[in-house]
This record gives sequence, structure tokens and C-alpha cells, in this order.
Amino acid sequence: MRYALMLLFLLGCASAVNDVTPLEAQALAADPSVFVLNVHTPYEGEIAGTDAFIEDWEHIANHRDQLPADKDAPILVYCRSGRMSTSAVQQLQELGYTNINHLTGGMNAWKDAGLPIEEHP
Repeated sequence: MRYALMLLFLLGCASAVNDVTPLEAQALAADPSVFVLNVHTPYEGEIAGTDAFIEDWEHIANHRDQLPADKDAPILVYCRSGRMSTSAVQQLQELGYTNINHLTGGMNAWKDAGLPIEEHP
């Protein structure tokens, strides 16, 4: 019984990742309290409201200075297809972030939903 309670406690402490649709991501990106992170390499555009572009998606911890100091801050993570951002989400969890939103299908799904991608040189 003690082990079951410990397991429930540990599961409750784990950060949740919310997989979001393009329309849900659009609403999140429009909210100034949400930190929007693009991890696609090479750069192929971005969603309006993007706060940071971390090209070194395999080593997110090396770029802590670009991430919110508040580990409970809402974060929206995306890439082109979802592969790179899936890795980035896992790394953010390991760094202790607790409020992570992941754009399912990445910018490909975003474009398929008819939403615009911004291009910044």
C-alpha cells in the first residue's frame, strides 16, 4: 500500500504535456503569458507570437537563458512536423517545466489548417 501511495504521489508531481491542435495553438500563441518556442532546424518560418528559436533542439538545456525562469510558465513548443519538438518537450520536462503545450503535427498541421507561417530572415 505504501508503494502504491508513493507511485501516485510521483505521478502527480510529473509535468503534464498537453498535445494541442493548430487552432488551440493559435489561441495559446496569441496569449502574451504563453512562451512560444520554435525548435525546427533549419529555420523554415514561424508562428506569429514566437518568443524564441532554438536551433540546437537536441540540447535544450544549453539554452536555458532563452527559456522562462518560471518553471510553471505556460510554454507552446513546435517544429515543422512534431519530431524535433517531441524531443524538446521531453528535455523541458527534465529541466522541470510543468506547463508544456505541444503542437501536434507541427507547422505542417498548422499550414494544413489554413493558418499562416511568418518568414523572418
